[in-house]
Amino acid sequence: GMLSTVQDLGRAGYAALGVGRSGALDTDALRLGNALLGNAATAAGLEITLHGPTLRFNTRGAFALCGADFIARLDGQTVSGWSAMEAEAGSVLELGHARSGCRAWLALAGGIDSPTVLGSRSTDLNADLGPLPQALRRGDVLTLGAQASTPRASSTRWSLDPRPWFAL
Repeated sequence: GMLSTVQDLGRAGYAALGVGRSGALDTDALRLGNALLGNAATAAGLEITLHGPTLRFNTRGAFALCGADFIARLDGQTVSGWSAMEAEAGSVLELGHARSGCRAWLALAGGIDSPTVLGSRSTDLNADLGPLPQALRRGDVLTLGAQASTPRASSTRWSLDPRPWFAL
């Protein structure tokens, strides 16, 4: 993708040391994606800008895409944003360009599991901070945390799309 980075809710309390907060630009979208999957609100996900990556699931899992309206396909089938979706091991998620908006957040069941740097898993490209201090690149492997015992995707039949209530 054009610019995809690992983000959580950011690192607070380091401004006096010259370290910015970083974190997801739309924390509500990341929180909603995490809620759909039964993750902690603080779980790290991918922040995707303008054009997304193609991702392969090495294990069975679930995901939720929230934020901008991106073209998204799982194994060639169109998938909707703002709802939990399941992916089998070997499934390929293709995130195309944004039809409206600029950024989306891909929450993954269990969250992205990486060491924290100053209390956060967020990438800060300007400060070269984060366990993955650069944008996602071809061949990168993301490790996920433990998923909820009952995958929310299989039991959730509703959406958290805020667009019907707000002029987005």
